[in-house]
Amino acid sequence: MKSPNRIMNGWQLVCFSCVSAPLAMVGFAVVSFVPTFYAIDMGLGLAVVGAVFMFGRFFDVFTDPLIGALSDRTGGRRGPRVPWMLLSFPGVLLFAWLLLSPPDDIGPVYLFCVVSGYLLCVTAFDVPYSSIGLEISPHVHERSVLAGAKAVFQILGALIASVVPVVIGAQMGVSLGTLALIFVAAMPVAMAAFLMWTPKYTPKVVHTHPSLWGAWHNCLRQNAFRRLMIAFFAVQAANAMTVGLLVLFVTHVLQAQALVGQMFLMLLLATAFFVPVWIFLSKKIGKRRTWMSAILICSVVLVTSYSVGPGDALIMQAICMGLGACMTCDAVMPTSMLADIVARDETDSGHPRAASYLALKNAASKMAFVAPMGVAFPLLGLAGFDKTGANDPETFGVLFFFFAGLPCLLRVAVAAYLWRKLEDQIVVAPAT
Repeated sequence: MKSPNRIMNGWQLVCFSCVSAPLAMVGFAVVSFVPTFYAIDMGLGLAVVGAVFMFGRFFDVFTDPLIGALSDRTGGRRGPRVPWMLLSFPGVLLFAWLLLSPPDDIGPVYLFCVVSGYLLCVTAFDVPYSSIGLEISPHVHERSVLAGAKAVFQILGALIASVVPVVIGAQMGVSLGTLALIFVAAMPVAMAAFLMWTPKYTPKVVHTHPSLWGAWHNCLRQNAFRRLMIAFFAVQAANAMTVGLLVLFVTHVLQAQALVGQMFLMLLLATAFFVPVWIFLSKKIGKRRTWMSAILICSVVLVTSYSVGPGDALIMQAICMGLGACMTCDAVMPTSMLADIVARDETDSGHPRAASYLALKNAASKMAFVAPMGVAFPLLGLAGFDKTGANDPETFGVLFFFFAGLPCLLRVAVAAYLWRKLEDQIVVAPAT
């Protein structure tokens, strides 16, 4: 964007977005490595770990909207929403360390407490932080740029999480412990840069606020927001199943456990490369059509995974690159579209609601995480999935279905829904 048309210069954009990198590093590990690590390496079992993470995500469904609504009402000398970030920051550091670097003899209670604490503190930090990105710019395209810049740093954090196991070449427990050290060193630096150089902005002063329920109701009654969330939830559920089962897929279908880190690296490199491609395309054909294109392309890639067998590393690398290229659009476009909805609603109502909208979006995203943890993992366990590799074709069929079959069906349904239900020009009903 040309300088007169933007809120942040390049350095400010970096300082705002850099907080996403360490957060995404841990978040990626929690989605991709931690469940399998606790289930298999720590011996807790797939069903137990799936139940713990499923409960944690259900807990998030309630805490996200609550923290979002409270954040919309909070101010501070360093800017709106920053007090929540400062308050939750120590807990983020502590529980991320405990989750990634557990003692040897732990049980389900330890995992339950640490996962709950981590999710609560990350919610209290990330909802206010990400809300700033939604409301700081009045320009439609800069909202895509902000979402894209944040996505780039999220990809950087995820790349670190995927590269560390490859570089270290040790057991997953050692790799996760290394990630914990990197996180506690990098997060304070990123937070300091954010506080010093992110532009301050002054939201509208509102002397009266609706009740908490009223704030959520005003968000949910917007047709554009509801339709966006339906599509976003389905796509996130598809992505959660595919990414959450990638370790098992590479280990047991490709039969190449040593290539797990490499496959994640391929996925994330493609994700980073395609961020500017999707942003450019959205400016040309619109955000909705851009997202639909990525959804349909990813469906084709998922179907291709049914051709993977033992030793087909090149095919699997191509699949991971295709998945990464499309999944970055799943992150950037819905966030940018949500920023448009927030801007229109706040203009009409005069109330700051960015955090409430974002918290409801996050709740949908975290509910989607239940798909691999609460559905795929337990059903694989019931199907008799054997971590030693002695599985029959029917068991592998279950794995293929949750890794590719069901995600593909969800994506095709979302593409049809977007074509019929979601407009390019966001129209928001007057708020009460």
